[in-house]
Amino acid sequence: MLTQRVQAILQSVNHLRPIPSNVTRILKELENPKVSLGMIAEYIGLDQALAALVLQMANSAALGYGRSCTSLNDAVVRIGVKRLKSLLLASVAVDSMNRQLSGYRLGAGELWNHSVGTAVTAEWVARALAYPDPEEAYVAGLLHDIGKLLLDQYVLSDYSQIILYVQKYNQPLWQVEEKLIGIDHARVGGLITQRWGFPAVLIEAISFHHYPSAAHAKPVLPAIVNLANYLTIKVQGSRQGLFCDVIHPDTYTILSVDDVRLERFQQRILDVLGVSAS
Repeated sequence: MLTQRVQAILQSVNHLRPIPSNVTRILKELENPKVSLGMIAEYIGLDQALAALVLQMANSAALGYGRSCTSLNDAVVRIGVKRLKSLLLASVAVDSMNRQLSGYRLGAGELWNHSVGTAVTAEWVARALAYPDPEEAYVAGLLHDIGKLLLDQYVLSDYSQIILYVQKYNQPLWQVEEKLIGIDHARVGGLITQRWGFPAVLIEAISFHHYPSAAHAKPVLPAIVNLANYLTIKVQGSRQGLFCDVIHPDTYTILSVDDVRLERFQQRILDVLGVSAS
């Protein structure tokens, strides 16, 4: 039997607004082989917020671009079709991911910065492990913590108990959420992306990024996100808020990664994310 709080969370998911029609229209146009990137840039330009997001991403230091990009046309070409699809899928949540999350002790922009870092890291890990669709890993990494947006108020009300379990009893955050709230942020994130009609492989990757062997279809993708989340926290030093910096034991087996390879990955991610080792 579901607790009242879990029922309230499920209701919140059901009341989320769908992906805006202008975003679904652009996603549909991107599947049209006859559409030009110039036309796509025009469609994006009709939405001020979307245009700003595309320009922001095209100038992201995490993507390794040197010179600044001020034209929407140039931004679309620079990002590319696959990355643009990922960004469009994420666009509905960007404003919320940039806000302060008091329960998780995250300031404005901190969740988004961690998410972008995890996305970039997940894509790099996917390429290093010859995963067939690195862009899939990117979008799963970008949205892996989206469930925190709905759980934040519940974490806030249980904060002292959550900290007790995380710090004193050394339990991973997601397990503490499940114990005290009745559902963890990863599963809530999966429900949100299911509501938005995401592909099943992405829903599973987000739902099980802390417990990848629970994924039925493709455990490799949630394992990549699990590893990328860990590496991003280690490299960026994201200790200011509540994050789960634990690699699930099954991740090592699923990805055939050992401690030596993990150390090499961490050194490379320092360069990928442009973080000083000092």
